[in-house]
Amino acid sequence: MDLSRGKLMLASFLTLVASGIGFATRTAAGGPWEREFDIGGGQFGVILGAGFLGFGLMIFFGGILVEKFGYKPLLVLAFVLHLISAGMLFAANPLFEGWREADPSTATDKVFNLLFWSAFIFSICQGLYEAVINPLIAQIYPENKTHYLNILHAGWPAGMIIGGLFAAGFIGADAWFIELPWQWALSSFAIVVLAYGVMVLPEKLPETVGESSGNFGNVFSCFASIPFLVLIVLHALIGYMELGVDSWMTKLMENFLPNSVLILVYTSFLMFILRFFAGPIVHKVNPIGLLLGSSVIACLGLIWLGSPIQSVAMIFVAATFYSFGKAFLWPTMLGVAGERYPQSGSVAMGALGAAGMLCVGQIAGPRIGAQQGYAMSENLQQTAPETFERYAEPDPISSWGYEYRPLDPARLNAANRTELVNGTPKNVDAVREADLIPADVKPILIANAEKDFKNVQDSYLAGGRRALTLTSYVPGMMAIGFLGLLIYYRSIGGYKVIKLDGHEEEHDAAGDDEELMGQTGPVEY
Repeated sequence: MDLSRGKLMLASFLTLVASGIGFATRTAAGGPWEREFDIGGGQFGVILGAGFLGFGLMIFFGGILVEKFGYKPLLVLAFVLHLISAGMLFAANPLFEGWREADPSTATDKVFNLLFWSAFIFSICQGLYEAVINPLIAQIYPENKTHYLNILHAGWPAGMIIGGLFAAGFIGADAWFIELPWQWALSSFAIVVLAYGVMVLPEKLPETVGESSGNFGNVFSCFASIPFLVLIVLHALIGYMELGVDSWMTKLMENFLPNSVLILVYTSFLMFILRFFAGPIVHKVNPIGLLLGSSVIACLGLIWLGSPIQSVAMIFVAATFYSFGKAFLWPTMLGVAGERYPQSGSVAMGALGAAGMLCVGQIAGPRIGAQQGYAMSENLQQTAPETFERYAEPDPISSWGYEYRPLDPARLNAANRTELVNGTPKNVDAVREADLIPADVKPILIANAEKDFKNVQDSYLAGGRRALTLTSYVPGMMAIGFLGLLIYYRSIGGYKVIKLDGHEEEHDAAGDDEELMGQTGPVEY
Protein backbone atom coordinates (compact mmCIF):
# COMPACT_ATOMS: atom_id res chain seq x y z
CA MET A 1 0.00 0.00 0.00
CA ASP A 2 1.31 3.45 -0.93
CA LEU A 3 0.60 6.10 1.63
CA SER A 4 2.33 9.41 2.32
CA ARG A 5 3.71 9.24 5.82
CA GLY A 6 3.98 13.04 5.71
CA LYS A 7 0.19 13.12 5.41
CA LEU A 8 -0.18 10.70 8.33
CA MET A 9 2.22 12.79 10.41
CA LEU A 10 0.24 15.97 9.73
CA ALA A 11 -3.08 14.31 10.54
CA SER A 12 -1.66 12.86 13.77
CA PHE A 13 -0.20 16.27 14.62
CA LEU A 14 -3.65 17.86 14.20
CA THR A 15 -5.24 15.46 16.71
CA LEU A 16 -2.92 16.88 19.40
CA VAL A 17 -3.63 20.44 18.24
CA ALA A 18 -7.35 19.76 18.73
CA SER A 19 -6.70 18.32 22.18
CA GLY A 20 -4.61 21.34 23.20
CA ILE A 21 -7.25 23.81 21.99
CA GLY A 22 -9.99 21.98 23.88
CA PHE A 23 -7.94 21.82 27.08
CA ALA A 24 -6.92 25.50 27.01
CA THR A 25 -10.37 26.88 26.20
CA ARG A 26 -12.14 24.72 28.79
CA THR A 27 -9.91 26.05 31.58
CA ALA A 28 -11.27 29.54 30.78
CA ALA A 29 -14.96 28.56 30.95
CA GLY A 30 -15.38 28.88 34.71
CA GLY A 31 -16.67 32.46 34.62
CA PRO A 32 -19.34 31.98 31.94
CA TRP A 33 -20.54 28.74 33.54
CA GLU A 34 -20.77 30.40 36.94
CA ARG A 35 -22.84 33.27 35.51
CA GLU A 36 -25.16 31.19 33.32
CA PHE A 37 -25.53 27.94 35.26
CA ASP A 38 -24.46 28.82 38.83
CA ILE A 39 -21.66 26.23 38.62
CA GLY A 40 -19.19 26.87 41.44
CA GLY A 41 -15.45 26.37 41.63
CA GLY A 42 -15.71 22.90 43.13
CA GLN A 43 -17.94 21.60 40.35
CA PHE A 44 -15.77 23.32 37.75
CA GLY A 45 -12.72 21.53 39.14
CA VAL A 46 -14.53 18.20 38.90
CA ILE A 47 -15.30 18.88 35.23
CA LEU A 48 -11.65 19.66 34.53
CA GLY A 49 -10.56 16.53 36.41
CA ALA A 50 -12.83 14.38 34.24
CA GLY A 51 -10.52 15.13 31.32
CA PHE A 52 -7.43 13.71 32.98
CA LEU A 53 -9.22 10.61 34.26
CA GLY A 54 -10.71 9.60 30.91
CA PHE A 55 -7.51 10.45 29.08
CA GLY A 56 -5.36 8.30 31.36
CA LEU A 57 -7.64 5.28 31.30
CA MET A 58 -8.15 5.31 27.56
CA ILE A 59 -4.46 5.72 26.68
CA PHE A 60 -3.76 2.37 28.33
CA PHE A 61 -6.85 0.41 27.31
CA GLY A 62 -6.82 2.12 23.92
CA GLY A 63 -3.33 0.75 23.36
CA ILE A 64 -4.62 -2.77 23.89
CA LEU A 65 -7.60 -2.11 21.60
CA VAL A 66 -5.29 -0.74 18.92
CA GLU A 67 -3.25 -3.93 18.89
CA LYS A 68 -6.43 -6.02 18.78
CA PHE A 69 -8.50 -4.10 16.22
CA GLY A 70 -6.03 -1.82 14.41
CA TYR A 71 -5.57 1.93 14.02
CA LYS A 72 -8.51 2.82 11.79
CA PRO A 73 -11.50 1.71 13.92
CA LEU A 74 -10.26 3.66 16.94
CA LEU A 75 -9.64 6.81 14.88
CA VAL A 76 -13.18 6.61 13.50
CA LEU A 77 -14.60 6.14 17.01
CA ALA A 78 -12.61 9.10 18.36
CA PHE A 79 -13.69 11.28 15.44
CA VAL A 80 -17.38 10.59 16.08
CA LEU A 81 -17.14 10.98 19.85
CA HIS A 82 -15.26 14.26 19.52
CA LEU A 83 -18.08 15.75 17.47
CA ILE A 84 -20.65 14.41 19.95
CA SER A 85 -18.72 16.12 22.77
CA ALA A 86 -18.92 19.43 20.88
CA GLY A 87 -22.62 18.95 20.22
CA MET A 88 -23.30 18.44 23.93
CA LEU A 89 -21.87 21.92 24.60
CA PHE A 90 -24.42 23.51 22.28
CA ALA A 91 -27.21 21.57 23.98
CA ALA A 92 -26.33 22.89 27.44
CA ASN A 93 -28.16 26.23 27.36
CA PRO A 94 -31.50 25.11 25.85
CA LEU A 95 -31.58 22.05 28.11
CA PHE A 96 -30.78 24.19 31.15
CA GLU A 97 -33.66 26.55 30.37
CA GLY A 98 -36.04 23.60 30.15
CA TRP A 99 -34.73 22.06 33.37
CA ARG A 100 -35.01 25.38 35.18
CA GLU A 101 -38.63 25.82 34.15
CA ALA A 102 -39.46 22.29 35.29
CA ASP A 103 -37.50 22.29 38.57
CA PRO A 104 -35.08 25.16 39.35
CA SER A 105 -33.55 23.27 42.28
CA THR A 106 -32.07 20.53 40.04
CA ALA A 107 -31.20 22.51 36.90
CA THR A 108 -27.62 23.30 37.92
CA ASP A 109 -26.85 19.70 38.86
CA LYS A 110 -28.26 18.43 35.57
CA VAL A 111 -26.28 20.84 33.41
CA PHE A 112 -23.20 20.06 35.50
CA ASN A 113 -23.65 16.38 34.63
CA LEU A 114 -24.00 17.25 30.95
CA LEU A 115 -20.80 19.32 30.94
CA PHE A 116 -19.00 16.65 32.97
CA TRP A 117 -19.81 13.95 30.43
CA SER A 118 -18.94 16.23 27.54
CA ALA A 119 -15.49 16.75 29.09
CA PHE A 120 -15.15 13.05 29.86
CA ILE A 121 -16.04 12.04 26.29
CA PHE A 122 -13.55 14.63 25.01
CA SER A 123 -10.88 13.08 27.22
CA ILE A 124 -11.73 9.60 25.94
CA CYS A 125 -11.05 10.91 22.44
CA GLN A 126 -7.72 12.36 23.56
CA GLY A 127 -6.74 8.98 24.98
CA LEU A 128 -7.78 7.16 21.81
CA TYR A 129 -5.77 9.56 19.66
CA GLU A 130 -2.66 9.10 21.81
CA ALA A 131 -3.12 5.33 21.77
CA VAL A 132 -3.13 5.42 17.96
CA ILE A 133 -0.74 8.16 16.90
CA ASN A 134 2.26 7.37 19.13
CA PRO A 135 2.80 3.78 17.87
CA LEU A 136 1.70 4.80 14.37
CA ILE A 137 4.41 7.46 14.04
CA ALA A 138 6.98 5.14 15.63
CA GLN A 139 6.01 2.47 13.09
CA ILE A 140 6.13 4.62 9.95
CA TYR A 141 9.41 6.26 11.02
CA PRO A 142 11.27 3.22 12.42
CA GLU A 143 14.66 4.77 11.62
CA ASN A 144 14.08 7.91 13.69
CA LYS A 145 11.35 7.36 16.27
CA THR A 146 12.45 9.83 18.98
CA HIS A 147 12.94 12.67 16.51
CA TYR A 148 9.50 12.34 14.91
CA LEU A 149 7.71 11.72 18.20
CA ASN A 150 9.11 15.06 19.40
CA ILE A 151 7.77 16.73 16.24
CA LEU A 152 4.43 14.98 16.73
CA HIS A 153 4.11 16.19 20.31
CA ALA A 154 4.74 19.77 19.28
CA GLY A 155 1.04 19.59 18.37
CA TRP A 156 0.00 19.74 22.03
CA PRO A 157 1.72 23.07 22.84
CA ALA A 158 0.62 24.40 19.44
CA GLY A 159 -2.98 23.72 20.44
CA MET A 160 -2.35 25.25 23.86
CA ILE A 161 -1.05 28.43 22.21
CA ILE A 162 -4.05 28.70 19.88
CA GLY A 163 -6.53 27.84 22.62
CA GLY A 164 -4.87 30.10 25.20
CA LEU A 165 -4.84 33.12 22.92
CA PHE A 166 -8.40 32.39 21.82
CA ALA A 167 -9.50 32.13 25.45
CA ALA A 168 -7.79 35.40 26.38
CA GLY A 169 -9.29 37.21 23.41
CA PHE A 170 -12.84 35.88 23.31
CA ILE A 171 -13.86 34.00 26.48
CA GLY A 172 -15.19 35.61 29.66
CA ALA A 173 -16.13 39.10 30.78
CA ASP A 174 -12.47 40.20 30.66
CA ALA A 175 -11.90 39.10 27.05
CA TRP A 176 -9.37 41.23 25.20
CA PHE A 177 -11.57 41.81 22.15
CA ILE A 178 -15.16 40.63 22.49
CA GLU A 179 -16.84 37.92 24.52
CA LEU A 180 -18.14 35.17 22.27
CA PRO A 181 -20.77 32.65 23.36
CA TRP A 182 -18.77 30.09 25.29
CA GLN A 183 -20.24 27.20 23.25
CA TRP A 184 -18.59 28.46 20.07
CA ALA A 185 -15.29 29.07 21.82
CA LEU A 186 -15.11 25.67 23.55
CA SER A 187 -16.18 23.74 20.46
CA SER A 188 -13.62 25.45 18.19
CA PHE A 189 -11.50 22.29 18.43
CA ALA A 190 -14.07 20.60 16.16
CA ILE A 191 -12.73 22.58 13.17
CA VAL A 192 -9.36 20.87 13.56
CA VAL A 193 -11.06 17.50 14.15
CA LEU A 194 -12.91 17.84 10.84
CA ALA A 195 -9.67 18.78 9.08
CA TYR A 196 -7.80 15.68 10.25
CA GLY A 197 -10.86 13.52 9.55
CA VAL A 198 -11.02 14.65 5.92
CA MET A 199 -7.30 13.90 5.58
CA VAL A 200 -6.95 10.46 7.13
CA LEU A 201 -10.29 8.67 7.56
CA PRO A 202 -10.70 7.77 3.86
CA GLU A 203 -7.24 6.14 3.86
CA LYS A 204 -6.25 2.58 4.64
CA LEU A 205 -3.77 2.55 7.52
CA PRO A 206 -0.90 0.11 8.07
CA GLU A 207 -1.25 -2.94 10.28
CA THR A 208 -0.23 -2.67 13.93
CA VAL A 209 2.60 -4.70 15.44
CA GLY A 210 0.08 -7.09 17.01
CA GLU A 211 -1.79 -7.58 13.73
CA SER A 212 1.33 -8.14 11.63
CA SER A 213 3.06 -10.47 14.10
CA GLY A 214 0.07 -12.74 14.63
CA ASN A 215 1.04 -13.06 18.31
CA PHE A 216 -1.18 -10.73 20.32
CA GLY A 217 0.15 -11.92 23.68
CA ASN A 218 3.66 -10.80 22.79
CA VAL A 219 2.67 -7.14 23.00
CA PHE A 220 2.50 -7.44 26.81
CA SER A 221 6.08 -8.70 27.15
CA CYS A 222 7.33 -5.22 28.11
CA PHE A 223 5.82 -5.66 31.59
CA ALA A 224 8.31 -8.45 32.29
CA SER A 225 11.17 -5.93 32.04
CA ILE A 226 12.27 -4.19 35.26
CA PRO A 227 13.68 -1.15 33.36
CA PHE A 228 10.27 -0.72 31.73
CA LEU A 229 8.54 -0.73 35.12
CA VAL A 230 11.01 1.96 36.21
CA LEU A 231 10.06 3.95 33.09
CA ILE A 232 6.38 3.75 34.08
CA VAL A 233 7.12 5.28 37.48
CA LEU A 234 9.31 7.98 35.93
CA HIS A 235 6.66 8.84 33.35
CA ALA A 236 4.11 9.24 36.13
CA LEU A 237 6.46 11.79 37.69
CA ILE A 238 6.83 13.54 34.32
CA GLY A 239 3.05 13.84 34.10
CA TYR A 240 2.94 15.19 37.66
CA MET A 241 5.49 17.88 36.88
CA GLU A 242 4.62 18.90 33.32
CA LEU A 243 0.82 18.75 33.16
CA GLY A 244 0.32 19.33 36.87
CA VAL A 245 2.22 22.61 36.71
CA ASP A 246 0.58 23.56 33.38
CA SER A 247 -2.86 23.05 34.93
CA TRP A 248 -2.02 25.37 37.83
CA MET A 249 0.41 27.85 36.25
CA THR A 250 -2.24 30.41 35.32
CA LYS A 251 -3.77 30.34 38.81
CA LEU A 252 -0.43 30.33 40.64
CA MET A 253 0.73 33.45 38.78
CA GLU A 254 -2.64 35.20 38.96
CA ASN A 255 -1.57 38.09 41.21
CA PHE A 256 1.84 38.61 39.68
CA LEU A 257 1.19 39.02 35.95
CA PRO A 258 -1.24 41.41 34.21
CA ASN A 259 -2.82 38.44 32.41
CA SER A 260 -1.52 35.18 33.81
CA VAL A 261 -2.64 33.11 30.80
CA LEU A 262 0.31 34.64 28.95
CA ILE A 263 2.79 32.58 30.98
CA LEU A 264 1.08 29.38 29.80
CA VAL A 265 1.02 30.61 26.20
CA TYR A 266 4.69 31.57 26.41
CA THR A 267 5.89 28.26 27.84
CA SER A 268 3.74 26.39 25.29
CA PHE A 269 5.34 28.43 22.49
CA LEU A 270 8.82 27.49 23.69
CA MET A 271 7.84 23.82 23.90
CA PHE A 272 6.49 23.96 20.35
CA ILE A 273 9.71 25.47 18.99
CA LEU A 274 11.95 23.05 20.85
CA ARG A 275 9.99 19.92 19.96
CA PHE A 276 9.40 20.84 16.35
CA PHE A 277 12.80 22.20 15.36
CA ALA A 278 15.26 20.54 17.76
CA GLY A 279 14.43 16.97 16.74
CA PRO A 280 17.80 16.34 15.03
CA ILE A 281 19.54 17.22 18.31
CA VAL A 282 17.32 14.81 20.20
CA HIS A 283 18.13 12.05 17.71
CA LYS A 284 21.90 12.49 17.99
CA VAL A 285 22.18 12.33 21.79
CA ASN A 286 21.63 9.43 24.16
CA PRO A 287 17.92 9.69 25.09
CA ILE A 288 18.53 8.62 28.69
CA GLY A 289 21.21 11.30 29.03
CA LEU A 290 18.79 13.84 27.53
CA LEU A 291 16.10 12.83 30.02
CA LEU A 292 18.58 13.15 32.89
CA GLY A 293 19.74 16.60 31.81
CA SER A 294 16.16 17.76 31.19
CA SER A 295 15.12 16.65 34.67
CA VAL A 296 17.94 18.65 36.29
CA ILE A 297 17.09 21.77 34.27
CA ALA A 298 13.36 21.43 35.07
CA CYS A 299 14.17 21.05 38.78
CA LEU A 300 16.27 24.22 38.80
CA GLY A 301 13.63 26.06 36.74
CA LEU A 302 10.87 25.27 39.24
CA ILE A 303 13.09 26.34 42.13
CA TRP A 304 13.69 29.62 40.29
CA LEU A 305 9.96 30.13 39.58
CA GLY A 306 9.22 29.44 43.24
CA SER A 307 11.73 32.02 44.48
CA PRO A 308 10.65 35.55 45.52
CA ILE A 309 11.12 37.07 42.05
CA GLN A 310 10.19 40.74 41.98
CA SER A 311 9.90 41.51 38.24
CA VAL A 312 7.72 40.22 35.44
CA ALA A 313 10.78 40.01 33.16
CA MET A 314 12.54 37.61 35.53
CA ILE A 315 9.40 35.45 35.73
CA PHE A 316 9.61 34.93 31.97
CA VAL A 317 13.36 34.26 32.15
CA ALA A 318 12.77 31.58 34.81
CA ALA A 319 9.88 30.16 32.77
CA THR A 320 12.18 29.98 29.75
CA PHE A 321 14.71 27.95 31.73
CA TYR A 322 11.97 25.63 33.02
CA SER A 323 10.57 25.15 29.50
CA PHE A 324 13.95 23.97 28.22
CA GLY A 325 13.82 21.33 30.93
CA LYS A 326 10.33 19.98 30.34
CA ALA A 327 10.13 20.23 26.53
CA PHE A 328 11.64 16.87 25.56
CA LEU A 329 10.60 14.69 28.50
CA TRP A 330 7.21 13.28 27.42
CA PRO A 331 7.94 12.54 23.72
CA THR A 332 11.46 11.27 24.41
CA MET A 333 10.07 8.77 26.92
CA LEU A 334 7.68 7.50 24.25
CA GLY A 335 10.64 7.25 21.90
CA VAL A 336 12.52 5.11 24.43
CA ALA A 337 9.49 2.80 24.72
CA GLY A 338 9.34 2.47 20.93
CA GLU A 339 13.08 1.87 20.57
CA ARG A 340 13.56 -0.57 23.44
CA TYR A 341 10.21 -2.44 23.30
CA PRO A 342 9.12 -2.46 19.63
CA GLN A 343 7.37 -5.84 20.06
CA SER A 344 4.93 -4.24 22.52
CA GLY A 345 3.73 -1.66 20.02
CA SER A 346 1.08 0.70 21.36
CA VAL A 347 0.76 -1.15 24.68
CA ALA A 348 4.15 0.04 25.95
CA MET A 349 3.51 3.64 24.94
CA GLY A 350 -0.03 3.46 26.26
CA ALA A 351 1.17 2.26 29.65
CA LEU A 352 3.55 5.20 29.95
CA GLY A 353 0.91 7.72 28.85
CA ALA A 354 -1.65 6.27 31.25
CA ALA A 355 0.77 6.51 34.16
CA GLY A 356 1.45 10.16 33.36
CA MET A 357 -2.17 11.22 32.89
CA LEU A 358 -3.57 9.30 35.87
CA CYS A 359 -0.87 10.79 38.08
CA VAL A 360 -1.90 14.27 36.95
CA GLY A 361 -5.62 13.77 37.52
CA GLN A 362 -5.51 11.75 40.71
CA ILE A 363 -2.37 13.07 42.44
CA ALA A 364 -0.69 16.14 40.92
CA GLY A 365 -3.72 18.41 40.50
CA PRO A 366 -5.24 17.96 43.96
CA ARG A 367 -1.84 17.75 45.71
CA ILE A 368 -0.49 20.95 44.17
CA GLY A 369 -3.79 22.62 45.09
CA ALA A 370 -3.49 21.41 48.70
CA GLN A 371 0.11 22.63 48.90
CA GLN A 372 -0.85 26.05 47.58
CA GLY A 373 -3.87 26.32 49.91
CA TYR A 374 -1.89 25.27 52.98
CA ALA A 375 1.04 27.60 52.26
CA MET A 376 -1.33 30.51 51.52
CA SER A 377 -3.27 30.05 54.77
CA GLU A 378 -0.09 29.65 56.82
CA ASN A 379 1.45 32.76 55.30
CA LEU A 380 -1.65 34.89 55.88
CA GLN A 381 -2.06 33.62 59.44
CA GLN A 382 1.55 34.49 60.25
CA THR A 383 1.79 37.86 58.48
CA ALA A 384 -1.74 39.22 58.98
CA PRO A 385 -3.66 37.24 61.64
CA GLU A 386 -6.60 39.67 61.71
CA THR A 387 -7.04 39.43 57.95
CA PHE A 388 -6.79 35.66 58.23
CA GLU A 389 -9.68 35.52 60.71
CA ARG A 390 -11.86 37.57 58.39
CA TYR A 391 -11.12 35.39 55.35
CA ALA A 392 -10.59 31.87 56.71
CA GLU A 393 -13.18 29.13 56.98
CA PRO A 394 -14.16 28.33 60.58
CA ASP A 395 -13.28 24.64 60.40
CA PRO A 396 -9.96 23.06 59.40
CA ILE A 397 -9.66 20.51 56.60
CA SER A 398 -7.19 17.70 55.98
CA SER A 399 -5.87 17.13 52.47
CA TRP A 400 -2.80 15.18 51.30
CA GLY A 401 -1.21 15.33 54.73
CA TYR A 402 -1.88 19.04 55.23
CA GLU A 403 -4.29 20.16 57.95
CA TYR A 404 -5.27 23.83 57.85
CA ARG A 405 -8.12 26.32 57.80
CA PRO A 406 -8.62 27.19 54.14
CA LEU A 407 -9.62 30.65 52.99
CA ASP A 408 -13.26 31.08 52.03
CA PRO A 409 -13.37 30.71 48.20
CA ALA A 410 -15.86 33.56 47.62
CA ARG A 411 -13.91 36.03 49.78
CA LEU A 412 -10.59 34.93 48.30
CA ASN A 413 -11.97 35.31 44.78
CA ALA A 414 -13.26 38.82 45.54
CA ALA A 415 -9.90 39.93 46.91
CA ASN A 416 -7.96 38.39 44.04
CA ARG A 417 -10.19 39.93 41.35
CA THR A 418 -9.64 43.46 42.65
CA GLU A 419 -6.91 45.51 40.99
CA LEU A 420 -4.55 47.26 43.40
CA VAL A 421 -2.98 50.66 42.70
CA ASN A 422 0.11 51.20 44.87
CA GLY A 423 -1.27 48.55 47.21
CA THR A 424 -4.72 50.18 47.46
CA PRO A 425 -7.84 48.58 45.92
CA LYS A 426 -9.42 50.62 43.11
CA ASN A 427 -12.88 49.62 44.33
CA VAL A 428 -14.70 46.98 46.36
CA ASP A 429 -17.23 46.01 43.70
CA ALA A 430 -16.05 42.39 43.74
CA VAL A 431 -17.20 42.08 47.37
CA ARG A 432 -20.51 43.85 46.78
CA GLU A 433 -21.33 41.67 43.76
CA ALA A 434 -20.34 38.33 45.32
CA ASP A 435 -23.59 36.44 45.93
CA LEU A 436 -21.88 33.76 48.02
CA ILE A 437 -20.55 36.21 50.64
CA PRO A 438 -23.13 36.64 53.44
CA ALA A 439 -24.76 40.07 53.55
CA ASP A 440 -23.70 40.69 57.16
CA VAL A 441 -20.05 39.94 56.32
CA LYS A 442 -19.74 42.28 53.34
CA PRO A 443 -19.59 45.55 55.38
CA ILE A 444 -16.76 44.10 57.49
CA LEU A 445 -14.74 43.10 54.41
CA ILE A 446 -15.36 46.46 52.75
CA ALA A 447 -14.30 48.41 55.84
CA ASN A 448 -10.98 46.52 55.98
CA ALA A 449 -10.41 46.15 52.25
CA GLU A 450 -7.51 48.61 52.05
CA LYS A 451 -5.23 46.44 54.18
CA ASP A 452 -6.87 43.04 53.67
CA PHE A 453 -6.82 42.83 49.86
CA LYS A 454 -3.06 43.32 49.61
CA ASN A 455 -2.44 40.85 52.44
CA VAL A 456 -4.61 38.23 50.74
CA GLN A 457 -3.02 38.73 47.32
CA ASP A 458 0.50 38.59 48.77
CA SER A 459 -0.31 35.37 50.61
CA TYR A 460 -1.90 33.86 47.49
CA LEU A 461 1.32 34.55 45.58
CA ALA A 462 3.41 33.13 48.42
CA GLY A 463 1.31 29.96 48.37
CA GLY A 464 1.80 29.58 44.62
CA ARG A 465 5.54 30.01 44.93
CA ARG A 466 5.71 27.44 47.69
CA ALA A 467 3.74 24.94 45.60
CA LEU A 468 6.19 25.38 42.69
CA THR A 469 9.16 24.92 45.02
CA LEU A 470 7.72 21.70 46.43
CA THR A 471 6.97 20.45 42.92
CA SER A 472 10.68 20.90 42.09
CA TYR A 473 11.33 17.78 44.21
CA VAL A 474 9.58 15.72 41.52
CA PRO A 475 12.09 16.34 38.70
CA GLY A 476 14.80 15.88 41.32
CA MET A 477 13.52 12.34 41.90
CA MET A 478 13.28 11.86 38.13
CA ALA A 479 16.94 12.81 37.76
CA ILE A 480 17.91 10.11 40.28
CA GLY A 481 15.86 7.52 38.36
CA PHE A 482 17.33 8.45 34.97
CA LEU A 483 20.84 8.39 36.43
CA GLY A 484 20.16 4.82 37.59
CA LEU A 485 18.94 3.86 34.10
CA LEU A 486 21.99 5.49 32.52
CA ILE A 487 24.27 3.43 34.75
CA TYR A 488 22.28 0.28 33.97
CA TYR A 489 22.48 0.71 30.19
CA ARG A 490 26.20 1.42 30.34
CA SER A 491 26.65 -1.78 32.34
CA ILE A 492 25.09 -3.80 29.49
CA GLY A 493 27.05 -2.14 26.72
CA GLY A 494 25.18 1.11 26.25
CA TYR A 495 21.74 2.24 25.11
CA LYS A 496 20.82 0.53 21.84
CA VAL A 497 17.79 0.53 19.56
CA ILE A 498 16.08 -2.89 19.32
CA LYS A 499 14.43 -3.86 16.04
CA LEU A 500 11.40 -6.13 15.69
CA ASP A 501 13.66 -8.98 14.57
CA GLY A 502 15.70 -8.64 17.78
CA HIS A 503 18.66 -6.96 16.09
CA GLU A 504 20.31 -4.15 18.09
CA GLU A 505 22.10 -1.07 16.76
CA GLU A 506 23.57 2.09 18.19
CA HIS A 507 21.08 4.92 18.75
CA ASP A 508 22.92 7.48 16.62
CA ALA A 509 23.12 4.97 13.75
CA ALA A 510 19.38 4.35 13.60
CA GLY A 511 18.78 6.86 10.83
CA ASP A 512 20.13 9.84 8.98
CA ASP A 513 18.28 13.05 9.80
CA GLU A 514 19.02 14.93 6.62
CA GLU A 515 17.75 12.01 4.55
CA LEU A 516 14.69 11.35 6.71
CA MET A 517 13.60 14.98 6.90
CA GLY A 518 12.99 14.87 3.18
CA GLN A 519 11.03 11.61 3.13
CA THR A 520 7.44 12.78 2.97
CA GLY A 521 6.37 11.03 -0.21
CA PRO A 522 4.69 7.66 -0.65
CA VAL A 523 6.05 4.87 1.49
CA GLU A 524 5.46 1.16 0.95
CA TYR A 525 3.95 -0.79 3.91
